[in-house]
Amino acid sequence: MINKLNSEINNFFTLAFNHHKNNNYNKARDFYTKVLTINPSHFEAIFLLGSLSVQNNDYKNAKYYFEKAIKIMPKDPQVYYNLGVVNVEMGNQSAAIKYYEKAIFLKPDHTNSHNNLGQIFLKLGKYQKSVIFFEQAIKIDPNNATAHNNLGLAFKGLSNLKKAIIHYEQALSVDPSNAIYNTNYGELLVNLNQHKKGLKYIQKGFGFISFSANGFKIV
Repeated sequence: MINKLNSEINNFFTLAFNHHKNNNYNKARDFYTKVLTINPSHFEAIFLLGSLSVQNNDYKNAKYYFEKAIKIMPKDPQVYYNLGVVNVEMGNQSAAIKYYEKAIFLKPDHTNSHNNLGQIFLKLGKYQKSVIFFEQAIKIDPNNATAHNNLGLAFKGLSNLKKAIIHYEQALSVDPSNAIYNTNYGELLVNLNQHKKGLKYIQKGFGFISFSANGFKIV
Protein backbone atom coordinates (compact mmCIF):
# COMPACT_ATOMS: atom_id res chain seq x y z
CA MET A 1 0.00 0.00 0.00
CA ILE A 2 2.78 2.43 0.97
CA ASN A 3 4.70 1.65 -2.22
CA LYS A 4 1.58 2.28 -4.28
CA LEU A 5 1.01 5.67 -2.62
CA ASN A 6 4.67 6.64 -3.13
CA SER A 7 4.38 5.67 -6.77
CA GLU A 8 1.26 7.83 -7.19
CA ILE A 9 2.97 10.76 -5.48
CA ASN A 10 6.00 10.45 -7.74
CA ASN A 11 3.84 10.22 -10.85
CA PHE A 12 1.69 13.21 -9.91
CA PHE A 13 4.74 15.27 -8.92
CA THR A 14 6.53 14.49 -12.20
CA LEU A 15 3.45 15.48 -14.18
CA ALA A 16 3.08 18.67 -12.14
CA PHE A 17 6.74 19.60 -12.55
CA ASN A 18 6.67 19.02 -16.31
CA HIS A 19 3.53 21.11 -16.74
CA HIS A 20 5.08 23.82 -14.53
CA LYS A 21 8.26 23.81 -16.61
CA ASN A 22 6.16 24.23 -19.77
CA ASN A 23 4.15 27.10 -18.23
CA ASN A 24 0.95 25.06 -18.04
CA TYR A 25 0.19 26.55 -14.65
CA ASN A 26 -3.37 25.34 -14.15
CA LYS A 27 -2.49 21.72 -14.87
CA ALA A 28 0.64 22.01 -12.74
CA ARG A 29 -1.44 23.31 -9.83
CA ASP A 30 -3.91 20.45 -10.20
CA PHE A 31 -1.20 17.80 -10.01
CA TYR A 32 0.69 19.49 -7.14
CA THR A 33 -2.64 19.55 -5.29
CA LYS A 34 -3.09 15.82 -5.96
CA VAL A 35 0.32 15.23 -4.40
CA LEU A 36 -0.77 17.11 -1.30
CA THR A 37 -4.03 15.17 -1.12
CA ILE A 38 -1.94 12.04 -0.57
CA ASN A 39 0.87 13.68 1.41
CA PRO A 40 -0.06 17.10 2.89
CA SER A 41 3.55 17.64 4.05
CA HIS A 42 5.22 17.13 0.68
CA PHE A 43 7.75 20.00 0.86
CA GLU A 44 8.62 20.21 -2.84
CA ALA A 45 4.96 20.37 -3.92
CA ILE A 46 4.20 23.10 -1.36
CA PHE A 47 7.32 25.06 -2.29
CA LEU A 48 6.57 24.88 -6.01
CA LEU A 49 2.94 25.87 -5.47
CA GLY A 50 4.36 28.97 -3.80
CA SER A 51 6.66 29.58 -6.76
CA LEU A 52 3.80 29.04 -9.20
CA SER A 53 1.70 31.56 -7.27
CA VAL A 54 4.51 34.14 -7.58
CA GLN A 55 4.65 33.54 -11.33
CA ASN A 56 0.91 34.29 -11.45
CA ASN A 57 1.37 37.42 -9.29
CA ASP A 58 -0.79 35.75 -6.64
CA TYR A 59 1.29 36.89 -3.68
CA LYS A 60 -1.32 36.11 -1.04
CA ASN A 61 -1.30 32.41 -1.93
CA ALA A 62 2.46 32.44 -2.42
CA LYS A 63 2.84 33.73 1.15
CA TYR A 64 0.51 30.98 2.39
CA TYR A 65 2.49 28.20 0.71
CA PHE A 66 5.94 29.49 1.68
CA GLU A 67 4.87 29.94 5.31
CA LYS A 68 3.57 26.36 5.21
CA ALA A 69 6.91 25.23 3.71
CA ILE A 70 8.83 26.88 6.56
CA LYS A 71 6.94 24.78 9.09
CA ILE A 72 8.20 21.67 7.33
CA MET A 73 11.75 22.87 6.56
CA PRO A 74 12.51 25.67 9.03
CA LYS A 75 16.18 25.86 8.06
CA ASP A 76 15.80 26.24 4.29
CA PRO A 77 17.21 29.69 3.36
CA GLN A 78 15.52 29.77 -0.04
CA VAL A 79 12.05 29.69 1.51
CA TYR A 80 12.90 32.68 3.69
CA TYR A 81 14.32 34.47 0.65
CA ASN A 82 11.14 33.79 -1.31
CA LEU A 83 9.04 35.12 1.56
CA GLY A 84 11.19 38.24 1.45
CA VAL A 85 10.40 38.67 -2.25
CA VAL A 86 6.68 38.09 -1.67
CA ASN A 87 6.50 40.59 1.19
CA VAL A 88 8.25 43.25 -0.90
CA GLU A 89 5.61 42.73 -3.60
CA MET A 90 2.90 43.03 -0.96
CA GLY A 91 4.41 46.28 0.34
CA ASN A 92 5.51 44.83 3.69
CA GLN A 93 9.12 46.02 3.82
CA SER A 94 9.70 45.29 7.50
CA ALA A 95 8.67 41.63 7.10
CA ALA A 96 10.79 41.34 3.95
CA ILE A 97 13.85 42.61 5.84
CA LYS A 98 13.26 40.03 8.55
CA TYR A 99 13.03 37.17 6.04
CA TYR A 100 16.09 38.25 4.05
CA GLU A 101 18.08 38.53 7.28
CA LYS A 102 16.97 35.03 8.26
CA ALA A 103 18.06 33.67 4.86
CA ILE A 104 21.49 35.28 5.37
CA PHE A 105 21.71 33.88 8.90
CA LEU A 106 21.13 30.39 7.53
CA LYS A 107 23.31 30.93 4.45
CA PRO A 108 25.72 33.87 4.82
CA ASP A 109 26.70 33.73 1.14
CA HIS A 110 23.11 34.05 -0.11
CA THR A 111 23.90 36.75 -2.67
CA ASN A 112 20.33 37.58 -3.66
CA SER A 113 19.31 38.21 -0.05
CA HIS A 114 22.18 40.68 0.40
CA ASN A 115 21.29 42.37 -2.88
CA ASN A 116 17.57 42.55 -2.13
CA LEU A 117 18.17 43.94 1.35
CA GLY A 118 20.32 46.60 -0.24
CA GLN A 119 17.51 47.42 -2.67
CA ILE A 120 15.06 47.93 0.17
CA PHE A 121 17.36 50.41 1.92
CA LEU A 122 18.17 52.07 -1.42
CA LYS A 123 14.47 52.73 -2.03
CA LEU A 124 14.16 54.07 1.52
CA GLY A 125 16.97 56.54 0.79
CA LYS A 126 19.27 54.85 3.32
CA TYR A 127 22.15 54.83 0.86
CA GLN A 128 25.00 54.12 3.25
CA LYS A 129 23.22 51.11 4.67
CA SER A 130 22.40 49.83 1.19
CA VAL A 131 26.10 50.07 0.26
CA ILE A 132 26.94 47.56 3.00
CA PHE A 133 24.68 44.90 1.50
CA PHE A 134 25.62 45.54 -2.13
CA GLU A 135 29.31 45.37 -1.28
CA GLN A 136 28.73 42.08 0.52
CA ALA A 137 26.91 40.69 -2.53
CA ILE A 138 29.86 41.68 -4.71
CA LYS A 139 32.31 40.17 -2.24
CA ILE A 140 30.47 36.86 -2.63
CA ASP A 141 30.00 37.22 -6.39
CA PRO A 142 32.40 39.78 -7.94
CA ASN A 143 30.70 39.53 -11.33
CA ASN A 144 27.18 40.20 -10.06
CA ALA A 145 26.08 42.88 -12.52
CA THR A 146 22.87 43.68 -10.62
CA ALA A 147 24.78 44.39 -7.41
CA HIS A 148 27.30 46.59 -9.25
CA ASN A 149 24.49 48.59 -10.86
CA ASN A 150 22.71 48.95 -7.53
CA LEU A 151 25.94 50.03 -5.87
CA GLY A 152 26.28 52.65 -8.59
CA LEU A 153 22.81 53.95 -7.71
CA ALA A 154 23.69 54.01 -4.00
CA PHE A 155 26.92 55.93 -4.55
CA LYS A 156 25.06 58.34 -6.81
CA GLY A 157 22.62 58.89 -3.94
CA LEU A 158 25.61 59.62 -1.70
CA SER A 159 26.96 62.05 -4.35
CA ASN A 160 30.06 59.88 -4.77
CA LEU A 161 29.92 60.01 -8.54
CA LYS A 162 33.43 58.64 -9.05
CA LYS A 163 32.50 55.37 -7.35
CA ALA A 164 29.10 55.35 -9.06
CA ILE A 165 30.83 55.42 -12.46
CA ILE A 166 33.18 52.60 -11.46
CA HIS A 167 30.30 50.30 -10.55
CA TYR A 168 28.12 51.22 -13.53
CA GLU A 169 31.09 50.34 -15.73
CA GLN A 170 31.56 47.07 -13.85
CA ALA A 171 27.90 46.20 -14.42
CA LEU A 172 28.25 46.93 -18.14
CA SER A 173 31.44 44.90 -18.41
CA VAL A 174 29.40 41.87 -17.30
CA ASP A 175 26.19 42.67 -19.19
CA PRO A 176 26.92 45.27 -21.91
CA SER A 177 23.52 45.09 -23.59
CA ASN A 178 21.42 45.64 -20.45
CA ALA A 179 19.10 48.60 -21.11
CA ILE A 180 18.88 49.70 -17.46
CA TYR A 181 22.64 49.65 -16.91
CA ASN A 182 23.27 51.59 -20.12
CA THR A 183 20.64 54.17 -19.23
CA ASN A 184 21.87 54.66 -15.66
CA TYR A 185 25.45 55.11 -16.86
CA GLY A 186 24.45 57.39 -19.72
CA GLU A 187 22.26 59.55 -17.48
CA LEU A 188 25.12 60.06 -15.04
CA LEU A 189 27.53 60.97 -17.85
CA VAL A 190 25.07 63.55 -19.20
CA ASN A 191 24.75 65.04 -15.72
CA LEU A 192 28.54 65.32 -15.70
CA ASN A 193 28.35 67.23 -19.01
CA GLN A 194 29.76 64.31 -20.99
CA HIS A 195 26.80 64.66 -23.35
CA LYS A 196 28.04 62.86 -26.43
CA LYS A 197 29.23 59.81 -24.52
CA GLY A 198 26.18 59.81 -22.26
CA LEU A 199 23.73 59.95 -25.16
CA LYS A 200 25.45 57.00 -26.78
CA TYR A 201 24.75 54.84 -23.73
CA ILE A 202 21.20 56.10 -23.32
CA GLN A 203 20.49 55.16 -26.94
CA LYS A 204 21.70 51.66 -26.11
CA GLY A 205 19.23 51.69 -23.26
CA PHE A 206 15.80 53.20 -23.70
CA GLY A 207 16.54 55.50 -26.59
CA PHE A 208 15.59 59.14 -26.22
CA ILE A 209 16.13 62.19 -24.02
CA SER A 210 13.82 65.18 -23.70
CA PHE A 211 15.55 68.44 -22.71
CA SER A 212 13.89 71.36 -20.92
CA ALA A 213 14.83 74.37 -18.83
CA ASN A 214 14.78 72.12 -15.76
CA GLY A 215 17.24 69.61 -17.19
CA PHE A 216 16.39 66.41 -19.04
CA LYS A 217 14.41 63.24 -18.72
CA ILE A 218 14.44 59.89 -20.50
CA VAL A 219 11.34 59.37 -22.64
